[in-house]
Amino acid sequence: MTDFMTTDELVLLLKQQKMSEIGEKRQLETAGKTKKKKFKFNKKTIFWIITGLASLHILFITIPLVLPNRGINLLGYANIIAIPNTQELDEELYQRVITVHPFDINDIEVGDKVIVYGRFSTEVYWVETIIEIRENLGEIDTSFDGFIRNTNQIENIDYKFVRESSFIGVIYFTSSNLRGYLVMLSTHVLILGLVHYFFINEKDKKSKPSR
Repeated sequence: MTDFMTTDELVLLLKQQKMSEIGEKRQLETAGKTKKKKFKFNKKTIFWIITGLASLHILFITIPLVLPNRGINLLGYANIIAIPNTQELDEELYQRVITVHPFDINDIEVGDKVIVYGRFSTEVYWVETIIEIRENLGEIDTSFDGFIRNTNQIENIDYKFVRESSFIGVIYFTSSNLRGYLVMLSTHVLILGLVHYFFINEKDKKSKPSR
């Protein structure tokens, strides 16, 4: 024999189902709000992230200053001022900040560019292209303009040309000496101090109740 529910029992069951659905909906809403709060970044969090990145940058430019091979960064590169061989000798020559790598005879071939110091009785670095390598004689022939051939002793070549430096490379070059490093350090401290004062302190003042 089939049991049928009374009207009161049916109404009670529907109410229980409705209350259960409402409870589940509220739990989902609460869980959603909790997830949103986890990924919320405020200005103070962003400030400390920037401070951490700035500290890493300062560390990155500080280490080369205390290493024996001063000027070579942690990636094995350096930035120096030299005269690129993209210019003509009969024109006014300009120096550029370039990125270089320590010279290694096993890492060069004809057509590569190297850095030579003191060409044409000057006291600056020159970028020249390798024409011939005579490793058995300890000599490398290079040329600045493709016409004049110069013979160099291998031990007199310090760097291999990588590229002309970007703006970031120019900044690293500036910070490779003590004066530039102190300017860079002061700039970081000044910027972080201003950001903290105008964005963090002002926000804290506004959030405090006035008496």
